[in-house]
Formats: sequence, structure tokens, C-alpha cells
Amino acid sequence: MKDIWVLKLLDRFSSIFTKLGIDYKMMRKIVQLKLTLDSRRTTTIMNNNNSDKKNRNQFTYSLFMYGFLGLFIAIFIFMPMPLFMKMNFILGMIVFMIMATMISDFSSVLLDIKDKNILVPRPVDSRTINAAKLVHIFIYLFSITAAFSGLAIIASIYKYGILFALVFLLQLVLISGFVIFFTSILYFFILSMFDGEKLKDVINYFQIVLSIVITVGYQFMGRIFNLFDYNIAYEPKWWHYMIPSTWFAAPYSLIFEGNKSLVFIVFTAISIILPLAAFILYFKVITPYFERNLQKLSQNNERVKESKEKKVKRQRNFAGVFTFNRTENAFFRFTQNMISNERKLKLSIYPSLAFSVIMPFIFMANQFEKGKSFSQVMSNIRGGKAYLFIYFSSIVLAGAVKYITRSEKYKGAWIYKALPIEKPADVFKGAIKAVILKLVVPVYLVITVIFLIIFGPRILLDLTGIFLSAMLLSMLIFKLSKKELPFHKDFATTKSNEEGALGLMFGSMAYCGGCAGIHFALAKIQYGILAYNIVLLLLFILFWNISFRFSWKDI
Repeated sequence: MKDIWVLKLLDRFSSIFTKLGIDYKMMRKIVQLKLTLDSRRTTTIMNNNNSDKKNRNQFTYSLFMYGFLGLFIAIFIFMPMPLFMKMNFILGMIVFMIMATMISDFSSVLLDIKDKNILVPRPVDSRTINAAKLVHIFIYLFSITAAFSGLAIIASIYKYGILFALVFLLQLVLISGFVIFFTSILYFFILSMFDGEKLKDVINYFQIVLSIVITVGYQFMGRIFNLFDYNIAYEPKWWHYMIPSTWFAAPYSLIFEGNKSLVFIVFTAISIILPLAAFILYFKVITPYFERNLQKLSQNNERVKESKEKKVKRQRNFAGVFTFNRTENAFFRFTQNMISNERKLKLSIYPSLAFSVIMPFIFMANQFEKGKSFSQVMSNIRGGKAYLFIYFSSIVLAGAVKYITRSEKYKGAWIYKALPIEKPADVFKGAIKAVILKLVVPVYLVITVIFLIIFGPRILLDLTGIFLSAMLLSMLIFKLSKKELPFHKDFATTKSNEEGALGLMFGSMAYCGGCAGIHFALAKIQYGILAYNIVLLLLFILFWNISFRFSWKDI
């Protein structure tokens, strides 16, 4: 293994670890191994990249990507705003980003019990193991924080000087320590209340939220500058004491703007004392209880087993309504279970579906102009046909039929050939019905409710037409795509080798654009939308019947 430079830096503080009763040489060796393994894994934010980079240092690559995201933070350094407000915004983004990264990407390290199972039977005391874990996490977090904030630090040197950058750098260290403490407390309470499977689900949903926030934030980043009013006067409120970014932003106003009011002194004191106290508290008090509760990750309680049995009964009854033979029924339930249980699959699907809900509002946001009140903008929207922006959502929803080819457990796909299935069409019918009812319909119901609140019941037929157009598009995509069995491919090979994906995407956009144009024209004709719905329904039934005419030779 390579002797990483950060370990040489760590050697300078070896005496501190020795005084705390830690076997430093053993701890160093464990951390070195962990850092080597880190270089071979890909972060959640990078999970949409092709994964055929076996000879590439994935962690280093992800740091470059974090640095690119940090470009947006660096821009704010030059904004003509009071330092407290400016740094509040900057540090708020940094705290959120590293907190999200800690929970989503590095939870596997914080919650890892494999290394303990390997090392505890050997002559390595638990204090050394816990110290290695803590140092490893801190190095990881500080690396990401420094990468994410690197351009902002360089910009601050240019704008405010070296002292400002040194304060900034010191605060990044304190923020990293605070995030470790806060995340551990969060997991500690979750572990106290739930079993391991529930905790894994909570982590997975946070990963999904992180992906959604990054995707949506990217869309709104270009618009955010129009929303700022730089003539802001800060008025302290009691709840500001609960916001970490205000603590860490206060020293800049205190030191560089000479604002020596009591509230800024208190915030500055909190920003120094609390992270240090939290770090000590974590190491001395929380760690023993936390490590003990980690054993719950490998447990499943009886309540979970009972709830699963009830869920199976509900699924069986639900599947019986929408399927017409045993094979179709089995794969309907199988697909729904895979979507519910495969965390990586959910991480791949749910952000796109959530983004489909938000897409119409991104385009509608252009209606908000300076000088117009909210009520004026909403009045203009209600009087128009902005609901046609939902056709952008239908592109994503219709493409949901392509999600079911991927799985973490793709090696089990040999079962398709072993089962006595005469018609592969029954497999696909069950799977596609499950995807539509599990993913597409609930998401479209959310969109429907929101737009009915905005526009009223007058657009109910319009919403039905958009849904039918999405269903027809899903069948066209299935008909024109290569027939691939559900869950038979790894995520990596699917993303890098999917044939015709770009063509399907542009084709879907052209289809939805054409449908939106027809919809707009027919809306001016009496009963035009009703006729539009009937035609779409008939076309959907037609394509449903002809799209499943294939045999095993065609797969």
C-alpha cells in the first residue's frame, strides 16, 4: 500500500494519540488500509457516471467534481453583501453539502461493523479501532470540505487577504468535527428506535433527497441571483442560535467588519466551543454506546417480519385485480418487491420521478418577474395553459419502463431460463403493469392534485389526456426498444452500454412536443380534448396488444 501524504501529516500528532492510550502504529495501519479502499469506491453524487474506470482513483475524481460544484460558492465571495450575510449563505451551503455527503456516502463507514468483527478477536483494543474509524471519517470529510471550498478559499485570499482564508480554513476543520458529532447523534437515536433494516431505509431515502436537491439546485442556480436584495439589515432572532451557519459566519463580521455587538461575540464563541466540546463528547461518551448499538444492524425484529407477511397478502390481492394469469401475477409481485427492496434501484429511479414533479414548475418559474406580486403571477398562470408543461414530466414518467432492466442481484437472472415459462410476454406484462402502478400512477396523482389546486377542475380532461399520452409513449418505447428481461443487468453495464438511449430520448421529446401542440390546438375546439382522450386510449389499447407479440428468440 502507498504511504499517503495525509498519514505523514498525521504522524506529527502521534504523541497525542499515544497519551490517549491508543496504539498509534496499529491505528495508522488500519487508517492506511481504509484510505486505500476509499480510493476504489464511487460516491453517491458520482453514481450516474459510467463505472468502467477500474484503473482510475475514484475518490480523487469525485474530489474534482466537488471542486467544480464549489465554483458556485466561490462566486458568492465577490457578491456586494455584508460579510455576515454572505458567509452565512456560503457556510450554510457547505454545512448542508458535507452533512448530506456524510449521511449518504460515508454512512457505510460510520456504521461498519465488519472491521470490528475482524479486528476485535485479534490483539487490537476497541479504543484503537474506534480512533481509527474517527480519524478515517475526519480525513474523508475534511478532504471533501476542502475540495468543495477550495475555490472559495482562493477567492477569499484575492478579495480579503490571507487572514480571512486562514479563518475560513480553521472553520472548515471545526465544521467537519461538528458534522461527525451531529451525524453520530442522528444515527444513535435512529439505532435506539429502529432495527438495522429501518436504519438502512432511512439512509437510502436521504441519499434520494440529496440527489433531488442537487438536481433541482442545478436548475435554479441560474435564477437565484435575481432573487437577492443586497440592502439587507440583520436583525437577530432567538431561533438564529439554533442555525449552525450563523455561528460560523459571525467571526467574519466580528474580525473583519469590527462588529463587536454581543450577539456576534456569542455566535463566535459557540462556533469554537461547541465543535470542540462535541468532538470530545463523541470520543469519550457517545462512541461506546454507539458502537454497542451498531450490532442492531444485523438484526431484524419480529414486528418487521409480521409487517412483511401482511404486505405480501396485500400485494397478492392487489396483483389479482390487474393480472390475468399466474405468470403475470408472479412477476407483477416480483417487480413490486424489487422496486421496494432494492436500495440502489430506488436511488436510481426516485430522483428522476421526483424531478418529473418539479419540472413543470421550473418552466412556470419564468412567470415570476420583478415588479409583479405573487397574486398577479398566479392569476396570469391560472388564465393560461401552463398545465401543458406537464408534458415534460410525461417524458420521464414514460421512460420508467426502462428502469426495470437493472438490479444489484442481476446474477440471479438465470432463473428465467430455469422456470417453465412458455410466453415471455407474460413476464413483461406483469413487470410493466407493476412499474406503472407502483411508480408512474402515484407520481402523476401528485402532479394532478397540485395542478387541480392551481387551475381547478376545468383541466381534469386535460390531465387525463396528458396521462394517456404518457402511457402511449411508454408502450412506444417498449415496442421500439431491445427486449431485455427485468432485473437481469448490472447498473454499470446498463448505463454504459444501453443502445439507442439517446435516440429514444430525442424521440420522446419530439413525441411530447407534438402531443402538446395538438393538445393546445384541440383545446380551442369544443369537445376537442374529449376526442383527444378517446383517440389516445384506443391507440394505447392497440399498442398494448401488439407490443407483446414476441418469443424467447427475440430476447
